[in-house]
Amino acid sequence: MDLNLNIATASAQIDIVEALVAVAGRDAVLTTLAERTFFSTDIAASGEVADAVVQVSDPQILSAVVATATGLGWIVVPRGGGFSYTGGYTPETTRAIIVDLRPMDRIVEINTEDMYVVVEAGCTWQRLYQALRAEGVRTPYFGPMSGFRATVGGALSQGSFFLGSAQFGPASDSVLGLEVVLADGTLLRTGSWASNGGATPFFRQYGPDTTGLFLSDTGAMGLKTRAVLRLIPLPPHQAYASFAFTTHEGALAGVSAIGRSGMAAECYCWDPFFVRLMAANASAGTGDDLKILLSVIRGGSGPIDGLLAGARIALAGRGVFKGDTWLLHVTADDVSAAGAAAKLKRLRGLARRAGGSEVSPTAPRAMRAAPFIDFNTPERRTLRRSLPVHGVSAHSRAQAVARDIYAYLEEHKAAMAAVDLNCGVIFLAVGGQAVTIEPLLSWDDPEHFLHDRVTETSDLEALEAIPARPAATDLAFELRKGFKAIFKRHGCVHVQIGRSYPWAETLDPATLRLVTAVKDTIDPGRLMNRGSLGFDGPGR
Repeated sequence: MDLNLNIATASAQIDIVEALVAVAGRDAVLTTLAERTFFSTDIAASGEVADAVVQVSDPQILSAVVATATGLGWIVVPRGGGFSYTGGYTPETTRAIIVDLRPMDRIVEINTEDMYVVVEAGCTWQRLYQALRAEGVRTPYFGPMSGFRATVGGALSQGSFFLGSAQFGPASDSVLGLEVVLADGTLLRTGSWASNGGATPFFRQYGPDTTGLFLSDTGAMGLKTRAVLRLIPLPPHQAYASFAFTTHEGALAGVSAIGRSGMAAECYCWDPFFVRLMAANASAGTGDDLKILLSVIRGGSGPIDGLLAGARIALAGRGVFKGDTWLLHVTADDVSAAGAAAKLKRLRGLARRAGGSEVSPTAPRAMRAAPFIDFNTPERRTLRRSLPVHGVSAHSRAQAVARDIYAYLEEHKAAMAAVDLNCGVIFLAVGGQAVTIEPLLSWDDPEHFLHDRVTETSDLEALEAIPARPAATDLAFELRKGFKAIFKRHGCVHVQIGRSYPWAETLDPATLRLVTAVKDTIDPGRLMNRGSLGFDGPGR
């Protein structure tokens, strides 16, 4: 061990910490090993431990923090709600600081005349949805399932989709403009918001689409401080349906047909693994049932409608969650009950032509009644660990992708059973053009850090040292490599690219040269989340 090198490293860390304290204040800079380790760890793995974590609530101070860090040669890594599983915010080298954007969580402006909302990057989707709902509006895409804690900035950086995505596409399609901090501390705006004439942020397309440069970038281009999102009137009426399929081919055909129709706000399908899991949870009689039922009753368009909806769930119970079947769920929004019913009639026809049999729509009703789930509750903390991997496929290629995914699982069935490693597959419609196929691996890993400790008190607790990984963990990560190879072979693309999915290596050379030139212009030292998107080392 080189003592002089250790002394020099420690001295450099002290220098960067003191420099950050000078611009952000002592309380804004976290330096204990426990704090730095936690913030350097995502759901899948730990990165190099950052030298400091900075928490600020003011864009101008954040600008000074970034300029200070990069001016001294430190890498700057943004972090949102902490639900990445692809290395989106795990430093891959030393000499890095992490910016925790959660304190920057204000809803700056809700403009129901020009139909946009200005929100800071650290605001959660749940908080934004509740505030907008009170004004009778919402964003077209309105959050991931983890939106209880997942942030707006994180979703825009990762390319998130779920609620509203079958109809309106991923989160990025709802963005009108951004405010971003560049590597040198420059604070810029995009879209009509960038006009010197004092234009409001009401329109995205003002010349070349500068907004798009900073979307789905996992912070490689800059740190988002504020976003401007489109608003739509809150749809007052919903219609729900669920369908059972006996094959993945039929289920996927149903998802594709419904996605192409543009009539469903959400369309998602669980395979038999998830169906059996939910049936087991239902038979255990969890306390969540009553909470969901009450939420449905409160969420009805009127007292009678709400009570009837609640009664339907109570009577159906969880009997729809039977094994050996794929369950497809749809929600249709409309300005009128008749309109929602008409959409549902069309969706029923599409599902039936694909081979689906209608069952009680317990799941989509419950999802809309309680769209955001707090995963950080005692009853949800278990030794069970999950690792998702996904591919976004064109409709024409989706059947081949799913066929290869299930064949790959069958090939490794015995090895997975030997270490109690399970896998379920989810299908989701994204806009009218794509289907996402997402295997989710699940296994016991008692030595794994509790990645869901994200409350203000628990996220500062020390993480225990992680000893050798169980055999199931090693197999899970090997299977993930195989899944990614299948997706690449079929021309799938990815969101949540981070440091996990291939991006730069799959781009056309001319396109890669263009994006690289932009990156090296605004971040010549490649200090903004180095390694994300495949950008590593200083530009040339």
